[in-house]
Amino acid sequence: MHKHLRHTGLILCLVGLFMVGGCAKPTPPAQLPPLAMGLANFTQPTTTGELLAGYIPSDQFKVSAETLDKLNADFEKLLMTETTRVYTSGAAASQCYEITTAQHREDPLNALQFWNQVGICMKADVLIIPQVIDWTPREGGNMGAFQSAGVNMDFYTLRVDAEEPSISRFHFEETQESLSENLLNIKKWFKRKGHWITAEQLAEEGMRQAITELGL
Repeated sequence: MHKHLRHTGLILCLVGLFMVGGCAKPTPPAQLPPLAMGLANFTQPTTTGELLAGYIPSDQFKVSAETLDKLNADFEKLLMTETTRVYTSGAAASQCYEITTAQHREDPLNALQFWNQVGICMKADVLIIPQVIDWTPREGGNMGAFQSAGVNMDFYTLRVDAEEPSISRFHFEETQESLSENLLNIKKWFKRKGHWITAEQLAEEGMRQAITELGL
């Protein structure tokens, strides 16, 4: 009888894990202390020298300037509405990026050094660096897609320091799958109301996760 009850309890826990994310509540990430925050614009690394981590796919999709602009606007809006911090971004980020690029055109920096200099230019204690590694646009509509959306993105928090900068990374990579392809996606399927979402919508999910995982 006791053995049966133990098995029943295990089954109920597994059901709970499947439906609501587990029996144990995950520990939330540590929040960053009050700091001067800088937000870099989205970029797409196309050479290994521009990468802070990871690799570039051999068939990398070129993201348009218009898409990058939309990602910038979406991420800035989320940060402004879902965190209590004040961010230096927009024109200041673009200007410091251009200044740093011009200053080191003849003497290139590695990616970490480059972004650290951008952060120093922006007078930031912490610089948030979002990057798109690869991008797959949805082909079709929200009720049926010939090609599902996919994104491969990195989000970094760089602790700006003239001598020893340090960095944390959150990687988000997903190609939407149907429920029949992967039953573990049932929570996402309900959240998305059974629709095939766009790459921009998928990217927004990644942004929200980055805010949580990086403690912004």
